Order: sequence, then C-alpha cells, then structure tokens
Amino acid sequence: MKYGLSYAILLVALCGSVSAQTTLNPDVSAIGDMMIFTHNDEERINEKDKFNLTRPKLELNLNGYLNPYARADAVIAWEGEENAVIEEFYATILRGLPLNMNLRAGKYRLEYGRLNPIHPHAYSFINLPMVHEAFFGEEGLNDVAIRAAFLLPSGKTYTELMGAVTKGNALLEEDALAGNDTTHLNLGGFGRLTTSMAVSETAELSLGTSILNSVYEIDPRQLRTTLIGLDAKYKNVKSRYSTLLFESEFLYRSQEQDSADNVTSYGTYAYVDYKFHKVYNIGGMFDYTSLKSLEFDTLGTPSEVTSNTWRGALFVGFAPIEETTLIRLVGHWTKPKETDGIWELAMQFVFSLGPHKPHNF
Repeated sequence: MKYGLSYAILLVALCGSVSAQTTLNPDVSAIGDMMIFTHNDEERINEKDKFNLTRPKLELNLNGYLNPYARADAVIAWEGEENAVIEEFYATILRGLPLNMNLRAGKYRLEYGRLNPIHPHAYSFINLPMVHEAFFGEEGLNDVAIRAAFLLPSGKTYTELMGAVTKGNALLEEDALAGNDTTHLNLGGFGRLTTSMAVSETAELSLGTSILNSVYEIDPRQLRTTLIGLDAKYKNVKSRYSTLLFESEFLYRSQEQDSADNVTSYGTYAYVDYKFHKVYNIGGMFDYTSLKSLEFDTLGTPSEVTSNTWRGALFVGFAPIEETTLIRLVGHWTKPKETDGIWELAMQFVFSLGPHKPHNF
C-alpha cells in the first residue's frame, strides 16, 4: 500500500496547489464499491456454495475545467491491498477549434459502443457482458489515444463522427507480452459514427457503429486484430420518476496471424432497464459469445477451437437520497456449451462522496 499512500499524498498536494493558484478548483469525488456473492462454479471451489465478500474498491475522480474551452479528468483506483493505478488521465478541448471539432488526448476508456466509456459502477447490472470481458478484459477497452470528433450536418438528427490514433495495445492479451522483449506495438486506429433522433416527444433512438484496428509484431510473427461493433439504444423518459431504457451491442473480432490464419469470434448482449418511483429500477439482460482460438499439436499443426456460452440475468436496484448510495441485487445463469449451467447471486453496495454520482439511471 506504500504506492497507494504516495498517490494519495501526491493528489492532496496537487489539489492544494490548484486551490492556491486558481479559483477553478476541480471536483473531487470518491466512489466506494463492495459486494457479497455466492455461486456453484466448480472452477472457484473455495467460494462455491457459500457467501463471499469481495475486496473493497475505491475510485478517486478529479474533474474540472482548465479554462472556458477545455477540461481535464483523472481517475485513480484502489482494490483491496493492491497498489493504486491510474485508470484514466486525459484532457478534452470542447470548443474553439476549427469545424467545431472536439479534441481529446490522454489515457481513457475509448468511446467504443455504448457501454465501454461508462465505468462499471454506473451499470444497471454487476457483471460485464461476456463479449466485453472476452474482447476488452476486466478493465475495459482503455488505451492512450488522440481523438477528434465532429458534428455532421444531418438535419434534425444528431450525428457525430470520431477518429483516433491509439497506442495500440488495448486488444493485445497480457500473456502475449509476458516475457517477450521482441514485441513491437504499431499505432492503432479507432473510428465511430453515431446518430440520435427523436421518435416521439418523450423517446429517443440512437444507433452507432465502431471499429478498432491494431497490428503487433511478435517475433517471428505478426498479429493483426480488427474489432467491429454495432450498437443501439432506445430511451423513453415517461416522467421525471419513470424511464424505460433498452440497449444492445453486437461485436465481431477478426485476428489474423502472418496473413495465413484468420480466427473470428463474436458476441452480443441486450438489456432492458425500467426505472420507477424515482429510486427503484428493475430489468433483465441476455448475452452470448462464440469465441474461437487456435491450438497447436506437437507437430505445430493448428486446429480451431470454439467455445459458445450464453447467460441470462435479472437485476433490481435501489438508490435513495439523491443517488449518493446504491444497492443492487443480481441473479444470473451462465450456460457454457461444454458444461453444466452455473448460477450466481450477488448484492452490491456503491456509495459516492462528492459530485460524481455512482450511476446514471
């Protein structure tokens, strides 16, 4: 924890320095997250059929305007006894550039699809969709990038085009880099097109498509990964205290090695969330993945292995007192094709100290 303490001291000093030098002090928020759960997963035998507490998580957010044209955001996280890590640190120029361009630079969760830019504590559910966990990992699609965004003239609809240059390591599995000093990361590319339109006085429909490409030189081979996504969101604000939300994504991944082997995987999820009486929400979710990989025998001959899994979930949330605290209860059933189904029940408690709220109903 000595590194975590060092980060805390640094942040306090930084906040004090900013406070002494400018009246534009940043908003500082702390978000805590812990969970109790049980399941019957044989692969986690030490937790099976008993109640378990997760290690508490803490997320520190610093957000504020640098000037009337730009703002900066930083997110630092702790989990249990682990050292603090900088999850995000970036600046955004919101106005003043030619063609009404919006420019962002730094390390952050890329605007890929609907779910990835949002931190997990802001989900209506607890578990990541399986396709996100398989393609992006538990920490999401997070990379160093320089991104430009433009509003396109499209009549009554809101249409935005994004393009970015990324460092290129967001899609590379950690074990591919472990102990390999010959890996070279080429710059990657990211693009997104999204459009939103009103379908009634209270309802809005948003459609989007995203693409991400990265190329890695891992001696003696080359790995090219392309990820394409489609997403949709429907939101109907029936009243101040009642909202219906539907959201879905489909992701397709292609991995090519040495221009010879092309392995494709895909997955999808969809969920519906209904908020009522201001402080309650209830909903359900379905997601599915079809993951493919290459395995090599003793002679070096490759063979393709496919793993198909689906999962269904129900969730309910309670957020009293202006959303500064939140309780979620989630139950889900996961069914891999090769094994019996796995059930899991979980209750999550999230709190927010400061202006950053724990969720976005």
